Amino acid sequence: MSRFLLLFFLTAAPLLEAGGKPICQLPPAESYLKVIPPPPAAKSFTDKSDLGAEEGLQAAAEKQASQEAIKHATRTAPLSVFLFSEVRGKDFTPKTYPKTAAFFDDLQNAAGGVVAFLKDHYHRERPYKAHPHQVKALIPIATGYSFPSGHATVSWLDALILGELDRAHREDYLGSAFQISIDRSVGGMHYPSDTAAGRTLAQAIFADLMAKPQFRAALEEMRKAEYGTR
Repeated sequence: MSRFLLLFFLTAAPLLEAGGKPICQLPPAESYLKVIPPPPAAKSFTDKSDLGAEEGLQAAAEKQASQEAIKHATRTAPLSVFLFSEVRGKDFTPKTYPKTAAFFDDLQNAAGGVVAFLKDHYHRERPYKAHPHQVKALIPIATGYSFPSGHATVSWLDALILGELDRAHREDYLGSAFQISIDRSVGGMHYPSDTAAGRTLAQAIFADLMAKPQFRAALEEMRKAEYGTR
């Protein structure tokens, strides 16, 4: 086996508990249907209000002379825990935080599976597709369904866990994650209700993970290895 393939399998393999179960293993995806109710019905008053809020966010972003909001939304489109370098600092990279990189890759995969199930279950079209004459795609286009927002789910979940690792900056991580949610609406990829549902889902996933002693132990090991000096 080549060194490249060996590295791939080592990095792709999930982090495991002593008993062989993945550290970030979650309950069945369908159990989260109890947490995330259906999105607003098409053409309902709530749906129209959601669309109005989406249009307002885009209009506000486009009025800015520098369009910094759109630039930020473009930068946060490729989802990664290392977007939180805005909080942790420029040295917050996979190279300097290898345990963090592996751990949050597993976490994103686990949470992403739940999000994918819910999206396919609810089948809500993204705003730029459902309302092309009212909502623009201002950032790299995401395919698939809209509800709940995967970016909102994963970034909020990342922020909650980073807040456990670096408690002094917990609110800063959450603020950064909230901005990532706003970015998705600014870019035309999600309605505000999509991102709100994502944050609710993240809270539920976080609670399920933190209920596992093995997960908390893995967090503590990572904190000591990569966060203990700050």
